Amino acid sequence: MSIGKIIFRVDDRLIHGQVIEGWVKYLKLKDLVLLNDRIAGDPLQKMIYSSIVPPECTLNILNKSNFTADFLYKLTNKTMILVESVKDLYELKNILTADYYINVGCVASREHKIEITDTVFLDLNEIKMLSELRELYDIHIKKLPWETEVEIKNFLYLLEENG
Repeated sequence: MSIGKIIFRVDDRLIHGQVIEGWVKYLKLKDLVLLNDRIAGDPLQKMIYSSIVPPECTLNILNKSNFTADFLYKLTNKTMILVESVKDLYELKNILTADYYINVGCVASREHKIEITDTVFLDLNEIKMLSELRELYDIHIKKLPWETEVEIKNFLYLLEENG
């Protein structure tokens, strides 16, 4: 299976077994880019994340401020870019295009969040941000590439019920 596009994924656990086994190995991805200021500034966490990536895959860990559209031109469609939150994805909206595959895979349950799937829980602000992005791009909510996705249009009613 191939998605044929660079993948942007929201996953608050960043790199873990589901990402490695379910996405990297299944789609034969060659490059991972982790956009996270906290991890980019912590040599120990960088070493830990680097140690769990398969040897056939490269890992770049970058500050969000260092990630620009110019960097995207260097990437192939065998790349996954991981961000930790919907807010992180939303902050990239100026460099996103319809040429990218946008996936929300794991956002943990917290107080005042609404269950969208068994791995995605969103608050009203996150729903608003994704709804705004959805006006411009397709956004796929699913934890693994072979699963049926949840369509964002289907939960806009949550804003009306809770907003």
